[in-house]
Amino acid sequence: MEHPASEIIKQIETKLKACYPNKTLRNQYAWWMLQEITQKTKTELLTQDALVLNDAEKEKLNDWINQQVEKKVPLQYLIGWVPFGDLTIFVEPPVLIPRPETEEWTLRIVDQLKKLQNKKLNILDLCTGSGCVGLALARALPEAHIVATDISAYALALAKKNELHNNIENTTFIKSDVFESIPSHNQFDLIVSNPPYISEKEYEQLDESVRAWEDPQALRADDEGFAIIRVIVDQAKAYLKENKELAQQRINQLFIEVGYNQGPETVALMSAASYTNINVDQDMYKKDRLVSGSIQNVASTETEK
Repeated sequence: MEHPASEIIKQIETKLKACYPNKTLRNQYAWWMLQEITQKTKTELLTQDALVLNDAEKEKLNDWINQQVEKKVPLQYLIGWVPFGDLTIFVEPPVLIPRPETEEWTLRIVDQLKKLQNKKLNILDLCTGSGCVGLALARALPEAHIVATDISAYALALAKKNELHNNIENTTFIKSDVFESIPSHNQFDLIVSNPPYISEKEYEQLDESVRAWEDPQALRADDEGFAIIRVIVDQAKAYLKENKELAQQRINQLFIEVGYNQGPETVALMSAASYTNINVDQDMYKKDRLVSGSIQNVASTETEK
């Protein structure tokens, strides 16, 4: 039977209602599935008078819907990849699925760094997971060198797969529990991190699809979610070197993704550790998402110019 694509989307949305209460998300995922299965853009699907799915396409669509509804499998794992900036990032359970909020701040940093005259930066990406942040920086800054670490060997294998798929050559991956395997003489212009920061209490309230499929080690942290954040704030200064151009451009050197309610305490941790130019950036939902600071005094550097 022939139906316009919009009618098929409505049918998919009805079936997805059991696992996605948010109507906007249901619509987004319905279109994403239909585009991926038909290998057509949304515009191409909408401009067709009628859409006929063949048996294989129908079978795959029904399988994806059933796995989401019955087994709570995240759609990203079923499709096998997510866009992240101009990269294609493969995703496999249990490696953390890149979130739009992480993509947002990563691209914001990219825009800042592209303004630099000297782009030969050494950048450290802690808790890299799928490699999305480090690889996005590496793609945007081919003169830079990015060292990306993770405690999970499985995550690092996936990150290397993403490096290869995206034809990126200026990255090095190291298995490390935060700074543990980073030689003390290594110095970086920037350190970025999307660490585990969800408290035990908050973790128990997460959607079943997250708790059932994504690695808790990549999400959950002790000390009300601050355990890894504290380590990064405390130890990052020893691995950061002064960069006058970053200071002049008021670009910070340490960037940590945090939970929506962790901004003030992370600022306090950075302040106590004598970071300067401490900022809190909000995400697209107007929630605190990124806390940053520098090791040098930006105001003093500007005064000296």
